[in-house]
Amino acid sequence: MKAEEMEARLKALEKKVGLLDDINEVKRLQRIYSYYVQHMMRDEIYNLFADHPDVRLHWLEGTWLGKEGVKRYFGVGSDRPEPPPGFLHQVMPIAGVVDVDPGGQRAKGRWYSFGGVAVPRQEDGEFNCSIVGGLYEIEYIKQDGVWKMLKIDWIIPLNIRMPKESWMAPEQLGKNIMNFKGPEPDIPPTADDPRFVSGYIFPFHYNHPVTGKPTSEGDKNKRLLKGKKGKK
Repeated sequence: MKAEEMEARLKALEKKVGLLDDINEVKRLQRIYSYYVQHMMRDEIYNLFADHPDVRLHWLEGTWLGKEGVKRYFGVGSDRPEPPPGFLHQVMPIAGVVDVDPGGQRAKGRWYSFGGVAVPRQEDGEFNCSIVGGLYEIEYIKQDGVWKMLKIDWIIPLNIRMPKESWMAPEQLGKNIMNFKGPEPDIPPTADDPRFVSGYIFPFHYNHPVTGKPTSEGDKNKRLLKGKKGKK
């Protein structure tokens, strides 16, 4: 093997190892985020986000912009009461698909986020509980060699309220969201948000891994939303 060929192979191997290391670091970051959210550890959550103007939380309740928006949403440094004992917000990130940009400074990930939420009621000591199955599409950025959160998009196609075990369709969830009482978003939610439509496919950040072509969710969503408008 010629020296030039050996050098090329070593460089390709170094690049591949670097890519795998980045993917593992992004996955680790995502898992750590979920552990902090479980107990709403505000300062720790806030410090996972980048110092960057593109930071964004695109929640169902609206959109919060910039790291200042993250600070307001989670109540960092505010007089908002801490979650009471018994509070649980467990969302387990599973089946993650992470893609790192060629420059190695940005990445995107798609995750199922399945878990349970339990919020104690002050009036009677009982709990408001639900089982939640959501999807994340998240962007990450590397700053000073450290991967951080940049943008989070979130959808909840599955929501079961306990103990009645009642299924809440996305349409009903959307109606409830309109009555959200919490930190004011920079961009309010809208009733026509497609995430509040049953059957809506959360767009993938990646193309088909075999064909390399964009996938068909865009066309499927157009037909779905067009059909919904036609029924009004």
